[in-house]
Amino acid sequence: MREGTTKLLAACRHQTQTLEAAKNLLTSNERMSAYMAELQRRKKEAPSRGLGYGCQPCTAQVSLSDLRMPLIWRDTDHFKNKGDYRRFAVFCLVRIGTEIYDTTLLCPIDRSLTDLTFPDVLIFNQIPSDFEFRLEVYSHILQDDMSIASTPRKIKKTIHSSISRTVGKKLAASLRDELNTGKIGPHFELMATARLSLDEVHDSIHTHDMQVENLENRSHQLPLFGHFCCRLAAQPDCVSQESCSGDLTVLDGGTGRQWVFMWGQLQAFRLDLWAKREHWEQGQDPGRSITVDRETVIQPSKTVTKEIRISNFCEGKEDISVIRTKTTDDQQRWLRFLVQHAKDHLRLVSSVHPTLSFPSQYAM
Repeated sequence: MREGTTKLLAACRHQTQTLEAAKNLLTSNERMSAYMAELQRRKKEAPSRGLGYGCQPCTAQVSLSDLRMPLIWRDTDHFKNKGDYRRFAVFCLVRIGTEIYDTTLLCPIDRSLTDLTFPDVLIFNQIPSDFEFRLEVYSHILQDDMSIASTPRKIKKTIHSSISRTVGKKLAASLRDELNTGKIGPHFELMATARLSLDEVHDSIHTHDMQVENLENRSHQLPLFGHFCCRLAAQPDCVSQESCSGDLTVLDGGTGRQWVFMWGQLQAFRLDLWAKREHWEQGQDPGRSITVDRETVIQPSKTVTKEIRISNFCEGKEDISVIRTKTTDDQQRWLRFLVQHAKDHLRLVSSVHPTLSFPSQYAM
């Protein structure tokens, strides 16, 4: 893709095509750098052993939407439409680890606009809870007839009328060398960056700070205010996806403590049970549900193989559920996922804002 974009950029004749191709090339280069860095990191690090019972922590789906950035123009520029004639092409790169996405290219951005509004909804998959979300704002100042540095070609045509022929030849040669160095097409410069984490995840739009970069050429500086707003939402995979399922035998205390054959599914911090798998496939409500959260105690039976005890406290009373699997391997598999499910609930709930409930915090 990188090689194809480079060839396309060299062949572009229209400004819109050139800007899009340059944006795609920058995105491809950043992805290539991220992949190489991740490859080197994995070579150096030892394989992870995971947590208790050999289970890995729950990941999540993270989404970015409603991205807006205010611009700060002088009163004479915006209200009287005079003064600052600059026009920009702007886009953002958003990244978590090696997943990098680019937003829509906004063009042209001039003094008539008070903010940048990006319509994109970007989704990252299988993201760990200790993620770092990075936002990068890139800008390219568009060539303008009011600027003396509008294009190398125009400078070459008019240079003899403003300075000596000797100086004009030297300047034309330097411009020609610049065009032949391989840096074809427009150059996007990094304007600002921001970093967010799980602490900034919320189900509504919030305002965040950004670090505005200092450019050597101040005329290329996009007039950013230093803040932006967005909606950074997340949904744990263990809520939206099944963690474990299969045939189980459950001790039913309501029928003289008899063992009842059922089909179970572990998801969203509950072990739901149906009399038959067909009932689940038909969308029927479960016949029984067992809570599996941070308060749940999960233990293998000390006296009987292939059994697991699940203990919850409800209104001050201990509610014990006992499930039995077909084989010892199945018991270890269910035990592994049940324990990790409870740990995920503890880890995720302790990470949310203290004034919010768990479901609203992670609702997409």
